[in-house]
Amino acid sequence: MTTDEATLTADPTVPLGASEPAPADDRSERTDRTRPAWGRAVGAAGGAAVVVGLGTALVARVLMRLVADVVDAETGFSVVGTLGIAIVFSVLMVPAAAGGAIEARTRRAVVGLVGVLTTSVVLGWGTATTALVDLADHPLREGRELDLVALLLVGFGATVVVGAVTARRLARRWTLGRGGDEVSGRSLARR
Repeated sequence: MTTDEATLTADPTVPLGASEPAPADDRSERTDRTRPAWGRAVGAAGGAAVVVGLGTALVARVLMRLVADVVDAETGFSVVGTLGIAIVFSVLMVPAAAGGAIEARTRRAVVGLVGVLTTSVVLGWGTATTALVDLADHPLREGRELDLVALLLVGFGATVVVGAVTARRLARRWTLGRGGDEVSGRSLARR
């Protein structure tokens, strides 16, 4: 086919000299116009880290109180101590929240998973070692007391992991806004 014949049979909506468009996949259709802005992602990550960090810290504080009651320890809980724990939990929720926001922006699920794992390991290790150091001053009696303390320690771990997953999901949702979850293709907004 000559150039003149190609010009005559070409699609009039395609500019001359333009090659055939590449087959569309999920990534090629996405442009910067459809991606959430980085500012929105940063704000969503920060907000999710604070909200989830505060909630997780409050649950952890209740668990601390329950452990103290089980081992008959004197409690020295204060508002300043509770605020300190809330700040630490909020700061340590940042990797999970940032992973969720970056995941929403770049469509790379592994980023969100790495954020959740980072938060879970760092915060989980910190809470477990702190609890074990505090319990070293109180010898545990075998039986029911030991079982309750073990159950509460598992509760700390579960709280941390659930908090990290929630921070990731919340940051991803806030980054995408009302448009739905572009990562999984599901709509987040219930109409």
